[in-house]
Amino acid sequence: MRFAVLAAVLTVCPILAAQSVAGGFASAVVVNPVSGGRSFAFAPDGRLFYTENASGQIMVVDNPTTTPSAPSVFATVSGFVAPSGNDLGLHGIVLHPNFPTSPTDSTNRFIYVIQSTGTTGAPQLMVKRFLEDTSALGTAASGSETTLISGVDMGSAGNNFGGRIVFDAAANMFVSVGDGGASISLAGGFAQDVNDRRGKVLRYQADGTIPLSNPFTSNAMWARGLHNPRGMAINPTTGDLFGVDTGNSSTSGLDELNVIISNANYGWDTNGLSGTQGVTGYSDPAWELGATFEPSCAAFHPGALGSWPTVGYRGGVVYLGSEAATGSILRVVLTGGNERAGVAQTAFAGSFSAPVRDMHFGPDGNLYVLTDTVLYRITYTGNTSTANPVANAGVDQTVNEGATVTLNGSASSDADVSDVLRYTWKQVGGSTVVSITNPTLQIASFVAPQVTFSQNFTFELIVEDGNGGVSDDFIVITVNNTGNPDDDGPTDYNPPGEGGCSTSGVSTWWWLLVASALPLLVAVRTRRSS
Repeated sequence: MRFAVLAAVLTVCPILAAQSVAGGFASAVVVNPVSGGRSFAFAPDGRLFYTENASGQIMVVDNPTTTPSAPSVFATVSGFVAPSGNDLGLHGIVLHPNFPTSPTDSTNRFIYVIQSTGTTGAPQLMVKRFLEDTSALGTAASGSETTLISGVDMGSAGNNFGGRIVFDAAANMFVSVGDGGASISLAGGFAQDVNDRRGKVLRYQADGTIPLSNPFTSNAMWARGLHNPRGMAINPTTGDLFGVDTGNSSTSGLDELNVIISNANYGWDTNGLSGTQGVTGYSDPAWELGATFEPSCAAFHPGALGSWPTVGYRGGVVYLGSEAATGSILRVVLTGGNERAGVAQTAFAGSFSAPVRDMHFGPDGNLYVLTDTVLYRITYTGNTSTANPVANAGVDQTVNEGATVTLNGSASSDADVSDVLRYTWKQVGGSTVVSITNPTLQIASFVAPQVTFSQNFTFELIVEDGNGGVSDDFIVITVNNTGNPDDDGPTDYNPPGEGGCSTSGVSTWWWLLVASALPLLVAVRTRRSS
């Protein structure tokens, strides 16, 4: 058995008494007050740009990770329609993926925002682009305000705008647009109509043109069937685009975390149902949230930066913010080699004084959280108890397909006898993603999948003490392809030389040879650990 124990110490930041954060973490104020904060983005040079929903102003903060400056106005969007108890206003912001680090380089020095325009009774959603003035950094170049994406008619209800933007590694620009907030019979129809931009994630190029590789020619639609998709984020490990969507609370419809893929349909239609529906042609969520969580944003740790624990808090984890009245943040652990499904969630931060609107990891590897009124920084301060837990996932196993596999982490330990340990089992390797029963208990189980040949499946056990201490251990489950011993015909899925456990039609000397080799195989087996 091999395990990794993580402990790190940062300078302790002032803790906000009104908030709760996970053990071993602390929260501090970066900017206070913020006026109607909605979305923010870091520049490569470390500055932070954010939008004010009601004023239509784009603000900029220098040195946000060290000694933040007072926010200054970068630009005020024109043709702006302010909110009046609805979802109008200034929403998402993102910088061009090749935004320069040099203050004198004007190439791709673009800043993109989404705003409401038109009139209060007939609002539209529009994407605009500004160019930063290199002769006066922190301000938009005169006359640079450009409409890249013409207004999306959102309907008279003025709600469910979505309104977020993100770029992928190929400089494709994804824009989330809500269904407009009309009656379900109308809004669900808009979300299903491929020629209507409501209820969609749209994909454009950085100049606002439509990529030729979109699902439909000359159509910006990338994915459909969404209700009010807010935050989106790229998983840096896999490159997948994740997005959150609000369900229908009146029918206890669950809120969703989705993996946004080309031409997928996420099921919001005239029935007004959300969550896993099991309908042919609909893509079920990667993870379901409570009906009243009201997800607003998603964030992934960038990987190598900062001092956050590597285990359980960086790769394979997505953070989700809530725009419910008090605001909160969940940590969702992803499972499988492709990290396209959630396996467990834990509360990470809560009791914010206002809705959480957006969050991103900064260039220092810490999490920055924007509410309506305050911009916060959450840092890892180290384990507050004496010792870290020691994870023990048990010994490797070999089973036949279809067998029930028991994962037992009860040998894990912690020298701090008063600590209550929390367990999370997740799959990290294997050609098939299995469904783990009770992944948050020390003893979990799953059914070994059918395999086309003997295959290895790797599982990680993450053990936390609730005080910032965390460790992990790995176990390898080898699943034998047992084949069909009664069928030597063309449909037999255990052909000669494939392996497996069937003894039918095989000479005794062969099995004696295998038995004699088993001790050697055990001695040379490799274990995966971090």
